[in-house]
Amino acid sequence: MAPALRRIGGFWQQGRWRAGAQLAATVALAWLVAVAMRLPESFWAVMSVLIVMRPSAGATLDAGWERVRGTAAGALCGLAGVYLQHLGAPVLATTLATVMLLAFTGAALPGLRSAPVAALIILSASAIPGHSPLQVALLRMVQIGVGVGVALAVSVVASEYRAGPRFDAGRAALLRGMAKRLAALGSGSAAGLPAESESEAERVNAATRAALARLAVLAGSADLEARWRRRGAAVPAAQSCRSKARLAARVFQDATMLERMLRRAPAADPAWHETARAAAAALAAMADALDGKGAPDLAKLAQIARRHEEPGASSAFLLAAPVCLLLEDLQRMQRCVAAAASVASAA
Repeated sequence: MAPALRRIGGFWQQGRWRAGAQLAATVALAWLVAVAMRLPESFWAVMSVLIVMRPSAGATLDAGWERVRGTAAGALCGLAGVYLQHLGAPVLATTLATVMLLAFTGAALPGLRSAPVAALIILSASAIPGHSPLQVALLRMVQIGVGVGVALAVSVVASEYRAGPRFDAGRAALLRGMAKRLAALGSGSAAGLPAESESEAERVNAATRAALARLAVLAGSADLEARWRRRGAAVPAAQSCRSKARLAARVFQDATMLERMLRRAPAADPAWHETARAAAAALAAMADALDGKGAPDLAKLAQIARRHEEPGASSAFLLAAPVCLLLEDLQRMQRCVAAAASVASAA
């Protein structure tokens, strides 16, 4: 019971309920617009909202424009099929041929994946009181347009569940997880772990790679939102969320390499444990900076990197390469954070 309550509390505190509330409100609005326009079968507008709507404005815009292109092509093909049926072509053969052709095309061209669905919606139109099948097909096209338009409008105007803040929070959480693992090594409690713990570490690394993949998706949505809100203004490369996601992946690789080296640390050499503690502190400080809690302090890690590079260094000279790589990428991330802060203050 307690874990379930914690999950519910996290769901509420992290604001993930907003996506569901926004989708429910958009469904109701699309249905009301279709009813106000006196369109029969108003649920087709609702179905379009369910297909197009995404948790963030950027993802919705991306899906929406792609669906507009696919829907236009599918609807035109569907209308052509309905017209052929009106002229006497077999209904089943016309429907199957059109949908199969569009399914083949949609598999080759991702932008047309929604075309066979739109065509099937149009081709399944049948006469209703006061309307012929061709008129019903045209009305369904209008309803699809209403659903897509309402979803896009709500995403742009009222979206509070934006991808940008979620992307920054995801990067901070990723860095804190790395810092926690290195801090355990720095305390000496995880050095020289047995084989089963190594497999556990690999499982954690796999989970982190999955988190990086989710960050890449969020980065694409955040960049779409940024371009939309700036109405085509150029976004500096340092501010591109896609470049930040790639940088986060490099930091993860650097920290993983350092961790693997530290797991083979000599038990009596304090320099290895000091390196782990410095790396953990630098990663935690960078996570705090991503959360807007001041500038990260990388001085200690830089000092240790210089010490490892000195001639005649201790046995920890083997750590020089992974420590320097981690420091360089954290410094790049630090410059990105400073640039983002200056842009935000100027705005």
